[in-house]
Amino acid sequence: MNHKLEIGIIDLVSKKPNKKLFARIMNANFASIMPQVVGVWAEEEGHNVKYICYTGKENLIEELPQNTDLVFIGAFTEGAQTAYAISNLLRSRGAVTVLGGPHARCYPDDAVNYFDYVVGFTDKNIIKEILYECSPHRPTGLHLTAKMQPLSLPGVKERWKFIEPTLRKAPLIKLVPMLGSLGCPYTCSFCIDSTVAYQPLNFDVLKEDLKFLLTKFKRPLVGWHDPNFGVRFDEYMNAIEESVPENSIDFIAESSLSLLSEPHAAGNRILV
Repeated sequence: MNHKLEIGIIDLVSKKPNKKLFARIMNANFASIMPQVVGVWAEEEGHNVKYICYTGKENLIEELPQNTDLVFIGAFTEGAQTAYAISNLLRSRGAVTVLGGPHARCYPDDAVNYFDYVVGFTDKNIIKEILYECSPHRPTGLHLTAKMQPLSLPGVKERWKFIEPTLRKAPLIKLVPMLGSLGCPYTCSFCIDSTVAYQPLNFDVLKEDLKFLLTKFKRPLVGWHDPNFGVRFDEYMNAIEESVPENSIDFIAESSLSLLSEPHAAGNRILV
């Protein structure tokens, strides 16, 4: 399909309406990175994109994109039933639907019954293939997956047009999502990421993104989405320290206890 597509992207942070205090304050900070990445890739191919981060306080029926050719939905398994219902509604309106995210990766055999495309590991070539074909596949959708995680991803600066409206929904804490690496070097049997080869992402992009954030916030707050941040500890800390002034950005990261060692803590380099 060569004409310009009208594309909707829905990041299901919440599976249902939720107006509790915690949800109002924090849900917008749980926005995923890959739906934003897909938005960047789709626009690079010349298509129009409407991005929605559903936090539970919006009227989802009103927020759903109208007259769209193709809709991507990102969902965890707890939101799978909501994703299936949205897909059914949008397909009835003539849209082609795509499911990505943890549920698509873990349960593709179920998800293909409700979507035209279900994607596991997703790189730009997978997205380009879907954009080019953009065809209904029913009653059973296509399961597409790349051989490995992408080697690079659009950074914060490229994703900003999708990050900014989401952060406006966060009244107090505004957490900017970033990635420094993909995969995991460990082999824990209980973790799905343990089967994914560890790979750091480009440190130059990381540095530029941190500099960019200082133009948007007086004191940015960054949340690293890495499955295990800081495996190459000194390289990450050096990249951060080289790119921005000391004590100018706050960070939140998930890491293993083995990295919280005395040598790493001695120089006050541990991220909180």
